[in-house]
Amino acid sequence: MKKFITLFLALGALSSSVFLSACTKKCPLAKDNIPGTSTFRSDCATDDVGASGKKELNFYFVYDNTDAFQEQIQAFQSQYPDIKINTKKFVDLKEYEDEIVNEIAEGNGPDVMMMQNSWLSKHSKKLLPMPLDLPIAMNADIFRQTFFQAAQDDLIIDNQVYGMPMSIDNLAVYYNKALLKDLLVNDDRPAELWEKIKDQVFTLTKRNNSPERFSLAGIAMGRSDNISSAVDILYALMIQEGVQWYDAASTMATFGGQTGTSRATGTYPGAEALKLFTSFALPAYKNYSWNDTITGRAPADKEVNPFITGKVAMIIGYPYLYDILVQKIQDQQRVGGVHVDVKDIDVAPMPQLVQPDQTGKRDTLASYFPLVVSRNTKHPKEAWQFVQFMTTADSLQTYYKKTHRPTSRKDMVDEQRTQPLFGVFATQSSYAKSFPIYDARAYDSIFSVAIDQVVRNVLMPSEAIREAQDRVSCVIKRQKGLIDPSQNCLNFQG
Repeated sequence: MKKFITLFLALGALSSSVFLSACTKKCPLAKDNIPGTSTFRSDCATDDVGASGKKELNFYFVYDNTDAFQEQIQAFQSQYPDIKINTKKFVDLKEYEDEIVNEIAEGNGPDVMMMQNSWLSKHSKKLLPMPLDLPIAMNADIFRQTFFQAAQDDLIIDNQVYGMPMSIDNLAVYYNKALLKDLLVNDDRPAELWEKIKDQVFTLTKRNNSPERFSLAGIAMGRSDNISSAVDILYALMIQEGVQWYDAASTMATFGGQTGTSRATGTYPGAEALKLFTSFALPAYKNYSWNDTITGRAPADKEVNPFITGKVAMIIGYPYLYDILVQKIQDQQRVGGVHVDVKDIDVAPMPQLVQPDQTGKRDTLASYFPLVVSRNTKHPKEAWQFVQFMTTADSLQTYYKKTHRPTSRKDMVDEQRTQPLFGVFATQSSYAKSFPIYDARAYDSIFSVAIDQVVRNVLMPSEAIREAQDRVSCVIKRQKGLIDPSQNCLNFQG
């Protein structure tokens, strides 16, 4: 099939419409493209130089709407008229990762792609670090001066730059201003500390005999099955607790032990984080406000539906969650359903364990998609020029206007932090943190199981976190080739 398509493309005997229909299962459609660019999939391409004679760069991206990049790509192509950008959008993260991995393994794939920061530890060998002989090269020192700490930790490997971030997305609290104003006596926004959040949740939560068991829930926390960012929220709490994730050689996990900087000496910081998170889903705690039935009317929407219908006062999410909430409210308006007023949605910083003025620090989780270059690219210089162009202040200003994703650059944060709603995320970019993840999917499954074990009263938090630690250690060893690669770490018992 591939030889057939290549032959006829080379002869120019196959029209574009026939070409697309001939590989319906593999080739993307024009609707997937950024206007003004061409479609690309490695199994549909003939070579790296198009019919125009220009050098072609193939750019894969995920989630963002096509207009988030259109102006920047047009500007880049104007500045570099000998380069043409082809694009392909994905909406399913698992499909996206699988396709990139498979295509690169075959010697194909995109030249430039968005890659989730949690994938870097697993896939860094598939990437090409920035060459230092570019016209304007950004070495590790300049990178550190330009971008925030999370990007420095993730993207500088062996003092080489492996990617450049367009944003530093992070977790914050979305809340219903009307509910908090009406039901909280002295507060009209989420508290700064988790202990006070518990008190607010106790006041806000109203139980009843409905199938959901709540007429109003204070916050969506505690479970892994019906909260979109459940594991990420747990990660944020573990970071706040100061867990030490790995040993010095990064060959085994240590977050289940006493290592770290927890609030109280002698405690197990990982277990404390798991205990806090799951307490919101356990009836024994006063801050109980979330169960398995509360999302029953629209289970696929998880915590989003209860929030937009006024059934939960606070949820935790990333900047892109706002657009999802607005879209769901508009959907409810079209069918005459119950919904909150969009004007009542606001965003507050991620609560902390201890007053920042006592510790001198704040913490939330960073999760974002930097631009990286494939090791297979035939145009490394041009690919990195494109990445640099897309992460200039001018390009990121355009990106912010389209997506509201908080800046990755230190020189842009002052302007963005004053913006309504999204200013919180920009402020948090400076202290959002990440940690090495050796297999994001495996970790997600492992920590979801740990949450479930506590909520179902199968294990205590200390036991569940130790099991998770053993399984993550297995993942690390498997990833580094220290044990049989077929080892099933999800059922591993240390």
